[in-house]
Amino acid sequence: MKKIHIKSLVLGLVIGIVGITTVFSTSEIKSATFSDSKVYFYGNEIPLKNSLVLIEKEGNSDAQLYMPMKELLEYMQFNVQWNSSDSSVNLTMNAYNGYDNSNNANIPLDIETTDADKKALDIIQRTGNWGYIEPYLPYMSSDGIKKSVEIYNSKHMNPSEHKKASDYINA
Repeated sequence: MKKIHIKSLVLGLVIGIVGITTVFSTSEIKSATFSDSKVYFYGNEIPLKNSLVLIEKEGNSDAQLYMPMKELLEYMQFNVQWNSSDSSVNLTMNAYNGYDNSNNANIPLDIETTDADKKALDIIQRTGNWGYIEPYLPYMSSDGIKKSVEIYNSKHMNPSEHKKASDYINA
């Protein structure tokens, strides 16, 4: 059995306790107030049901702005579920507006071109996921496809992921 060094153990405990005390004392909240600040996602304001919270901590001159993460993630088409048994949050991507886009969703045959453009542009703006708008492509105008490609490319920095509108416009 190894010999335990009492001095090392005591010194470790003292350093640990001092370190933890310092961390807790510097993170005390000085004030917390509701904020009417706006949140934008790619230039579009996210309509929030709950207020943002501005937190000022002792010893820190910079205030921090906290937002309801669930609302942001749901806006971005995530399904957010709280698991109380292990205190975790589970995120999954939604099929957009009830359409199961992974199986080439059935888009109504009588959908207007402008409606298809609006839906696809909204989807690509919110999610950046090309697969979600593919079912709309046959119903979209050339301008709608071009704009969708532009938005998609702006959200993907890697040029190898970029799309070309001409690949999706029927001649």
